[in-house]
Amino acid sequence: MTRMLHLCLVTLCLSAIGHIAGCAASDPPDVTDPELTPDELAALPDVADPDHAGLDALIAAEPPETDAATFDTDDATELPDVPVDVAASSAIQAHAAILKFGLHPRASDALRSIGVSASRIMQTIGNAPASAGTHAQDGVVNGHPYSAATDISVSGLSNAQIRNLLARLAKVGFAAWFRWPGHDGWPASEVRHIHAVYANCKMKTSLRSQIRSWLVGRNGLVSNTLYSFFHWTAAEKAVVRHKFTQSGEGTTNAGASCFVGGLYCGGDKISGDRNTLFRCTGTGAPAVVRHCANGCAVHPGSDDSCR
Repeated sequence: MTRMLHLCLVTLCLSAIGHIAGCAASDPPDVTDPELTPDELAALPDVADPDHAGLDALIAAEPPETDAATFDTDDATELPDVPVDVAASSAIQAHAAILKFGLHPRASDALRSIGVSASRIMQTIGNAPASAGTHAQDGVVNGHPYSAATDISVSGLSNAQIRNLLARLAKVGFAAWFRWPGHDGWPASEVRHIHAVYANCKMKTSLRSQIRSWLVGRNGLVSNTLYSFFHWTAAEKAVVRHKFTQSGEGTTNAGASCFVGGLYCGGDKISGDRNTLFRCTGTGAPAVVRHCANGCAVHPGSDDSCR
């Protein structure tokens, strides 16, 4: 009986997927996430995001980074989620001061815990004068405006160190991709960096779709192709999935692709019940106009309406 149990454990260990150093009884199973729905696919950003337009100038102005050795391992530990208050109560604060303007307090704590310094954070809320892409503001919490999306510099890092950083990011709740020009759907003309989305906060529809794309091993872009640079372990994906669930399906449409004041069916550029007509507010959750008894009709190029 003991020999048979040992054989079963060995078989389970050999069948594990990802970069696994050993086989622990506490490792979670590798869950098969469902592929993206048509609405989720439609919400994924394309590579022409206006918020990336100034990243090349930011990189050119960066001083040389001296922390590369920090990422020689993938060591990281998930942090407990601190309470936050969308009413901006001063009584609820993060563990430490915000690492950089535009970070959610939980994301700030998580980045600090894995050795990401403020100097490596290229942008949070978009640098574009009228940010309308994936880095548009998602909300305000504890008095801090934030975007769930963060761009991280990989200056001075080898590919091995970048892979370690990607693993660390997942272990503290980020779905993240190395945007390597000419690889995995990222154009050769675009900027080399890591794009990371913190999973446990309210965020725009496009970012929720990006996390779903990450969970199924894809690139988080409208092409939604398989991501080949790195593959996460079941345990790392479980952290992101758990934090994503904790976010309570909270969604904002601030700065999303909907036109402020326009009427949209749920799922058409904003989140919500597909049989409900919403007005895009641009500053928070979409406003309900009416529930459509006979369904909601999408009209590309003009306001949606009830049938």
